Amino acid sequence: MTSTPTPHDCFFRENFVRPAIARDLLRHTLPPELLADLDLQRLVISPDTFVTEALRKVYSDLIYQIPYRDSTLSVYLLFEHKSQPEHWVLLQLLRYIVASGELYRDQNPKAKTLPPIYPLVLYHGQTRWRAPASFQDLIDPLPEALKPFVPQFGYGLHDISAKSNTEIKGEVLTRLVQLALRHIYSDQPTERFSELLELITKVSRDQTALAILESLLRYYVKGTGRLDEQQAHVLLKLTFPGEPLMETWIDRYIEQGKQLGEQRGEQRGEQRGGAKMLLRQIERKFGPPSEPIRTRITEADAETLLEWSDRILDARSLDEVLP
Repeated sequence: MTSTPTPHDCFFRENFVRPAIARDLLRHTLPPELLADLDLQRLVISPDTFVTEALRKVYSDLIYQIPYRDSTLSVYLLFEHKSQPEHWVLLQLLRYIVASGELYRDQNPKAKTLPPIYPLVLYHGQTRWRAPASFQDLIDPLPEALKPFVPQFGYGLHDISAKSNTEIKGEVLTRLVQLALRHIYSDQPTERFSELLELITKVSRDQTALAILESLLRYYVKGTGRLDEQQAHVLLKLTFPGEPLMETWIDRYIEQGKQLGEQRGEQRGEQRGGAKMLLRQIERKFGPPSEPIRTRITEADAETLLEWSDRILDARSLDEVLP
């Protein structure tokens, strides 16, 4: 069963798939001795992903392929957004390394070696990152005699959480995306959002800036509810006065918000009507429903209500309607 991506996942992927932002991020996070042998201008974002469905709620990932010496370096960027650092992140990285190696063998059956991988963890949780830094730190006890037989690897950590002292570097839009993730848990979301808008004023004529602004609004307003629509409208108007391009974009955004609000109102009305009709059918066929059943029905979405309404036609018990 596919789980629903979190707003954090969506914002992460929407913006770190942008080649310019990916290059700028890596330019400021990869080790200098590694950067010296990389051609970041030829970076390619791979469609391959190795996060399993069971881990999808915890992680989102991206793979950057970069020419490196006579090979290709895979930078595996793992995004971790839980409120607590993930203790077992090294196991997830090991799964990726193995899965990537198997895929490479399938695609290159004559190869006798594997291309290099740099595992990079991007973290923006609410507490300090204290997960083990080396795979062998997970093994206890680990006698000296066993060390040669246990995997030994670590990962690069880019901790942009508010608890870290990481300096957010890069071009304006790269810093904006990282700061948006850092500030998402702030107890002053309006002030932090206003600061992010001020950054956008520096590059407001850039079409990529408009795309990131739209992504930012979805993240803070619709995705996480850190701001309501009215607050966002006021801040937008205050930040971009007299800029024709931005004012046109803001007016369009506000109009879309009104239309979406009207659609949601209509959907809620239809949902209430469907719940009322289903409750009436249940009462006539099986007697008055219990309070938990009433709650379950009134909180169900329209698609689920329609499915239950179809079931009740042939159902011989309430359990057959709401399994």
